[in-house]
Amino acid sequence: MKHWAWIGGLCLVAAAAGAEGERLSSRITEVTVYADRARVRREAVLQLPAGASEWRFAGLPGWLDEESVRAALAPADAARIADIRLERDYLARPADEEVRRAEVALLEMTDRQREIEDERKVLDAEARQVEEARVFAMDKLPRDAALGAVNVAAYGETVAFVGSSLRRIAAARRDLDARQREIAPELAARSRRLEELRARAQLEQRTIAVLLDAPVPAEAALSVTYQLPGATWQPAHELRADGPNPSAVSLASFAVVAQTTGEDWEGAALSFSTQSPGETVRVPELEALRLGLPPGVARRAPSASSFSKAQQIFDAQNSVWFADNNPRGDMGRFRFNEDNRRQLEREASAAFERLRRRGTMAHFAGEGRPTVRSDGNLVRVPIGRAELAAKPGIVAVPELSLNALRVVELVQSGAQPLLPGRIALFERGAFMGFTDTDFVAEGETFSLMLGVAENIKLSRVLDRKVSSIVRGSRTRIQVAFVVTVENLATEPARVRLQDRVPVSEDRDIRVFGVDIRPDGRPDDRGLLVWDVELKPKEKRVYRVAYGIEYPREAPAQFKARAAAGAAAAPAEELYRQIDALEASF
Repeated sequence: MKHWAWIGGLCLVAAAAGAEGERLSSRITEVTVYADRARVRREAVLQLPAGASEWRFAGLPGWLDEESVRAALAPADAARIADIRLERDYLARPADEEVRRAEVALLEMTDRQREIEDERKVLDAEARQVEEARVFAMDKLPRDAALGAVNVAAYGETVAFVGSSLRRIAAARRDLDARQREIAPELAARSRRLEELRARAQLEQRTIAVLLDAPVPAEAALSVTYQLPGATWQPAHELRADGPNPSAVSLASFAVVAQTTGEDWEGAALSFSTQSPGETVRVPELEALRLGLPPGVARRAPSASSFSKAQQIFDAQNSVWFADNNPRGDMGRFRFNEDNRRQLEREASAAFERLRRRGTMAHFAGEGRPTVRSDGNLVRVPIGRAELAAKPGIVAVPELSLNALRVVELVQSGAQPLLPGRIALFERGAFMGFTDTDFVAEGETFSLMLGVAENIKLSRVLDRKVSSIVRGSRTRIQVAFVVTVENLATEPARVRLQDRVPVSEDRDIRVFGVDIRPDGRPDDRGLLVWDVELKPKEKRVYRVAYGIEYPREAPAQFKARAAAGAAAAPAEELYRQIDALEASF
């Protein structure tokens, strides 16, 4: 049994007020990763004295979610948790003298920068004066020529003066440009140095102080848990088969985790959840359904959570924290990793939200205790493996692709669901490519692609002899497609061949004359399926014919609505088919 204590509203005090109490040497023992955060458990072993004592978990990141802090003691009867206090401090406050020197160094460079700018202004003014002299001489020459009083020597002196002045000004400008390029790197470096010192002065850290009251001296383990932004994960899978027609496959699942929380996870037990810990779960309860509710009685929006405040601090400070704790770290690489982590977080949040809407939540324990650094690098952690019985087959959909695909039909017989994600395919150890999967519950049947069935040849062509289009107030299209499937191998093959006919959900569109040969009956969605047994070198031919009649302007109107971003009509897919058919004539 453990004794738990929690804080509803935490008191923030200055660092100086927390000088009492023993600073603990603790380690991270457990981490649960969610789509947008991590819940961390730290533990320290104590030698408790009798009576009251204070123990401090210091140096924690400044973006710790205050309302998530909990404390526990094992064994629970070793002491009573009397109080928990969260303190705010600063990681490192640069000395005033260090900041002053950085400011003076920056001012020296900005003075040199200002000197160059002043000289450039002088050159610009001088260039304008030379230009005025040139313009005056050019205006004066025609008047003197008209009066027959051209002073050639004086005019030549003016031209020489203008030319030499322009060359001197251009040379001076080039010199200023060179000086500008020379000081630019040092100016930028000194500016960054001052910004770093000022940023470090604002870099926050947290201390969790726990007050215990023990009846007798005892040894106990004190742990605290808290949540931090800056962590995320996504599921990924690997499917491995021993050959092209396997009777069983191996399916391994991984959590791809990235974190920049400010703390390295070394030797901690990792787990991964699709739950949203920020949600408040309540027993479902119907409310009155009020019609014509006055605007003033609308529901209040929830106030900003403490995690939102923690996220704001994280956004402002986590890169400074990394630079301070990893002085030789590659900041360019860190920023690249952090951008990737944020993109991964957005994708994971959207995917897990879709799972929650269908009432599904999953929790996975990671295998082993890998090290996950707070640098944003991706780490793959195994979270499950299953050997599944496989039923191989070939699926051909020539309307969409002339490549038949090898697939396996599987039953998720593992001890956990299969989360949506990308699946890397391996056959006899060779990487074959990627596919993906939707959510698969335990015991559910699903199919996965293995690769291309290269010995199956497909074709689907429009029979133009019997196909036509007639335009009037209503357009009438009649089409017939010839579909062929051929087994080029020396072994028999079983192929599931699929095609379709239109199904109208719009009263202005009429589908008629459906003719399927050999005999086939589409389902209520218009889908056709033939399970074809092909002998070696055998070829089968199928024919799919139908007609469509619709208002002539309908496709153009649909395109206009789509371009304007209007909501799709029920017949959206049918209009796309109509547009493709019209393009065939």
